[in-house]
Amino acid sequence: MIGTQVFSITDNVWCVRRPSYLTCSYLVRTPRGTVLVDAGMDSTGADIHQGLEKMKAKPSSITSVLLTHWHNDHAAGARAIQDETNVPAYCHREDVPQLTREAARLGLVGRVSDMIPEWGLFVLFKGLLGEATPRAVLEPQTVEDGNIIDEYFEVVETPGHTPGHLSFYYKPEKILFAGDALAVVENEVHFMARAVTPNVERARKSMRRCLTMDIDVLCPGHRTPLKDNVRRKCDRMLDHIDNGGRWPLLG
Repeated sequence: MIGTQVFSITDNVWCVRRPSYLTCSYLVRTPRGTVLVDAGMDSTGADIHQGLEKMKAKPSSITSVLLTHWHNDHAAGARAIQDETNVPAYCHREDVPQLTREAARLGLVGRVSDMIPEWGLFVLFKGLLGEATPRAVLEPQTVEDGNIIDEYFEVVETPGHTPGHLSFYYKPEKILFAGDALAVVENEVHFMARAVTPNVERARKSMRRCLTMDIDVLCPGHRTPLKDNVRRKCDRMLDHIDNGGRWPLLG
């Protein structure tokens, strides 16, 4: 594992980020325990353990794992956390085949995928090539729009990046964990890269939905959370979308 970063966003929310690909997972301290939003890029769960240590929490405090989507840079560590804690992992039914490895490619392609290292952009290619996470998530619990998880997290369906992509709204602090439904680049809201957005029409609708929500902090799946002038910046991007703003190649 190379250079995992852990930093606080609020008193109760911590970001776990890999500089090699700037992928962000999040740990949220709630009255019920610790909720994990996405599970890190390391299939051993080592990224998440660093986050827990930094926030002075134990693995036994984890109550659930919320997965925005199946891509390895977000879900690779889910099975390791489940093995250690026996907690449920929540996702959308459209992403279940990849998370359970039912959709995993066999033969030469599958073997090549297994050989790709878990580092940087390679992690994403590893999952996309094999069409599955490296280790199967145990009995994923499927959720849909409007469901509430662990009392505080509202499920928001945001397909486009994957068919079953989800975002999660943490009501007590008005935080949206948006996964790869949108991006934050240089402290401004941006599109995700076009190359990883197979369904632009659905992704645009999902992005618009996120931007109209009442949020004080925007936590994307990559780079850095947005905390300053969030409403103004969301409105600016929303206006760009509503006026037919094009989807640039690199986001």
